[in-house]
Amino acid sequence: MTNNHLKTSTPANYRILNLIEQMVTVAPKGTALGLCDLISAMFSGYFIESRGAVMPAVEAYLRQEIKDEKEREARSRRAAKALTYGNYNLKELLDRLSEIIEGEGQWQPQRVQGYRLVPVDFTAYRRSHVEKLKAKAYVADTNRAVPAVPIGLVASVGMVNGQRVALLKHAVLTNLLTDDSTAHKKQLYQQVGAVLAEDEMAVLDAGFSLVEAAQSGIGHCVIRLAKNSTFGKTAGQIPERTAAKGPTPTQYRAEIVRPLSRQHGDRTLSATPADEVHTILDKAGREVTVHVWQEVYFLERHLQAVTDNRQKDKLRKMPLKVIAIEDPDYEDPLLVGTPVLSLEPQAAHEIYLNRWPIEGVPQTGKYILSGGGGSHFVHHLTAMQRLPLLSLIFGSLLKYAAATMPPFRTGFWDRLLKPTYGRLLRHLKKVGIPLSKQLFKKESVTTHLPLGYDAIRLARG
Repeated sequence: MTNNHLKTSTPANYRILNLIEQMVTVAPKGTALGLCDLISAMFSGYFIESRGAVMPAVEAYLRQEIKDEKEREARSRRAAKALTYGNYNLKELLDRLSEIIEGEGQWQPQRVQGYRLVPVDFTAYRRSHVEKLKAKAYVADTNRAVPAVPIGLVASVGMVNGQRVALLKHAVLTNLLTDDSTAHKKQLYQQVGAVLAEDEMAVLDAGFSLVEAAQSGIGHCVIRLAKNSTFGKTAGQIPERTAAKGPTPTQYRAEIVRPLSRQHGDRTLSATPADEVHTILDKAGREVTVHVWQEVYFLERHLQAVTDNRQKDKLRKMPLKVIAIEDPDYEDPLLVGTPVLSLEPQAAHEIYLNRWPIEGVPQTGKYILSGGGGSHFVHHLTAMQRLPLLSLIFGSLLKYAAATMPPFRTGFWDRLLKPTYGRLLRHLKKVGIPLSKQLFKKESVTTHLPLGYDAIRLARG
């Protein structure tokens, strides 16, 4: 397989085909060709037209090059079978994605205060009318938990030609036969704790717990906190007995630290004054006020779910840093917490802002799969997990590829050109992605070998 040098002028469709071919080499030969047709159909926009149906999308893509109906049918079925029954590992595809992108040298990891940023998030692909599917996920549009395929995402943020791009590193799948979001979230915490390096900082949005992250061994993390969060000024201690009568005190208590004021009924609960107040300038030159509370601690109610007494005592004595960021563009302050006491206020602001590229991974994946929403029409449990994850993996590849290419004009109205995946998809739809000719082509000569009945007689000797 040829690997085109980046300085060589290559049409976008051949550049994309080359990247797809490099990705699928982790799979066996037949599976790789089926996956190549599947992803090429996805990048050509045929999955958007079919709203996530596999066979119509692949057949429409192959119809542009293959006129023989039987050959089209065979290759379409091979692509569908490769999706469900193909012998390939999704983790190998993720590793191959990192190997390709990091090997080209254009993507450079973004660092803040010496830490590489590792955003963590959840996404869900909604499904309905699948009896075997028991897993659910909360969807904001419906304001409730609905049947879905939830996926935990771990990425790394880098820069490509001045554009922030999230490189998907790990994905955590759940058991679709059970509805246990708590166990799935625990798996994601454990995965992050296992893969996080010393020079990496995990960045988690609201919905994640600082206690659960610390319990899973994630020492370097920044987590968005609820506005009504409270902490202890000191580590919790059991107060001394003050009366001869009554039960002996057994509850750990500490003075409350409330970073943000809030309304409780008719009363206003005032905020605890910050230990430090800083005024910093963001990249746009605007003033941002940062309030810092140094060395606060978990309260006893935070640790109720921790069953291991030794671990609970360790968490009770763990010092934390809480930071409130007042941005003039937002009404409410952003409240974050971290076990890293050496984290600078300016760095905390930059770290959380650089979490946002991970939101683009499911956005791209769901768009190339069905035009948004992530609907897909496969009913085998394996395919129900593989197809969404393939869209996420190759969606991450598509965003990277778009950032490395010149922008494509969508029409005369498009005056502010940017290298986005949407413009690239429109261009690929117009020019088309050619069929793969490099994947496993025969190098040996076989025309001299007997065929049919003669070959059978020769084999029997």
